[in-house]
Amino acid sequence: MRQKKGGRMLSKIIIEVLKFLGTALIITTIVDIFLMGPLLPHFAGKSKLSEFFVSPRAETLRTPDASYFEFQKNGGCAGFSSAFVLRHLGYAATGDETFKEVPYQMKGGAGVPKGISGFFKKRGIKMTACTGNFNALKKELERGNPVIVVIRSFVGKNDLHFACVTGYDQENVYFADSIQSWVNVDKDGNPVQPDLEMPASANERVYYNRAVPVSEFKKLWNTSMLKMPLYRNIFFVQSR
Repeated sequence: MRQKKGGRMLSKIIIEVLKFLGTALIITTIVDIFLMGPLLPHFAGKSKLSEFFVSPRAETLRTPDASYFEFQKNGGCAGFSSAFVLRHLGYAATGDETFKEVPYQMKGGAGVPKGISGFFKKRGIKMTACTGNFNALKKELERGNPVIVVIRSFVGKNDLHFACVTGYDQENVYFADSIQSWVNVDKDGNPVQPDLEMPASANERVYYNRAVPVSEFKKLWNTSMLKMPLYRNIFFVQSR
């Protein structure tokens, strides 16, 4: 009899704990949606391509120093990644100027997904924040545009970073990144040491400056944490 009572008590405790966790998840998600904006689920099946690299278009503009890339001195990655996409679309833009216009910045100037969407909306460009799988990201790239993603600064760290993915193959994911110390490929796509001083003529042949192994990218891209459990694998789908 005591065993039955003990079993019932344990079941009640488990049910109450599950109710509490469910309520906590709902409340946390509502707060996240308010602070960062909603995410649209966007998944896709396996891509037919084993690799794809975005190329600059004829109308793609460069920075004032004639480079495709520019590097942030402090924060502002939301602005720098957005400026890279704008230049790809033929708009003159710099990271610092763009960052000043990105709305919904949090304390310290940290960008949030709804800020990216809001910024592009002002320019008549629909940029939808999505959560999905790697195949969906690849298929978005295959449309020929850089794709802004939200990743961790380092595996296991909670600091987040906005960057543009411009290519993939079976080994790596390729970025146009605005943090200079993370640059690890040269103008021919060959590996280099971090902290490379990128000359103005670098990037003549490639449209990326950072390569990350696919397995590491997936860890960086998983930004789920206690304060934002459903906010992972974030990327932006563009339509005009």
